[in-house]
Amino acid sequence: MKGMMLNALLGVMLGRFGSVWRLLVFVPIVAAEVGYGLCVYNLSAGACLRRGTALLICGQLAFLLGALLRPIANQR
Repeated sequence: MKGMMLNALLGVMLGRFGSVWRLLVFVPIVAAEVGYGLCVYNLSAGACLRRGTALLICGQLAFLLGALLRPIANQR
């Protein structure tokens, strides 16, 4: 649950203030979270794959939400 919140907050921040190329930040974060789950909770390979996929999707959807929060250039 903490990983989802971290990815969601990071995604919204990157979507609001960053570019799409900064989405690559999610890859090492997700890898670290999946590695932590593997070591601490002894997850199987399938569980690690599902968790990693869910974390990436959560971060990408949050990025899209953050992109929607950007101000429109002509409104200033």
